[in-house]
Amino acid sequence: MAAGSAAATAPLLMELPLAKANAAHAGENAAAELAKGMKVYYIMDQCIGCQVCRANCPAEAIRYGNCRNEIVQSKCIHCGVCYEACHIGNISVTVVA
Repeated sequence: MAAGSAAATAPLLMELPLAKANAAHAGENAAAELAKGMKVYYIMDQCIGCQVCRANCPAEAIRYGNCRNEIVQSKCIHCGVCYEACHIGNISVTVVA
């Protein structure tokens, strides 16, 4: 049984470096897109933690932390749904030059 377990995990271990390389490449693409004038959204310190933005985010890029919501920029698809959903106007948008 131990030999079978080792044989089953070997392909998974070989795929791990490839997954890391793909993730690094995706990060490079995201940085390149931001350099082309993408809108970047930030939740300001006055957030009351109502979760409206989080509930409406199609990318599930908003998490609750430090007593307020935060946008995980690596997950954000820059769609602006959170910006439109925030009823207190607490999300700022910046266009990267």
